[in-house]
Amino acid sequence: MEIKEVIEAIEYVKKYKTETNRIEVKKALGGFPTCYDTFSSFSNKYGGIIIFGVDEDKDFEITGVYDINDLQKNKCNS
Repeated sequence: MEIKEVIEAIEYVKKYKTETNRIEVKKALGGFPTCYDTFSSFSNKYGGIIIFGVDEDKDFEITGVYDINDLQKNKCNS
């Protein structure tokens, strides 16, 4: 995926204040977020992207992640 596509996806959720069936956001300041339901949903469709560091509860504010290196290494087990 190109960075341009990620930026466009972030701009979309911020503009329309909603996720889509192909774009999911997860806040990740306090640790690796729960993703099992998202993976399950995407696997039953055509896939999608999960954007970490955006908080849906805070009007889709970009909040960042707790530790980018750990986030990249972590496996979603929940």
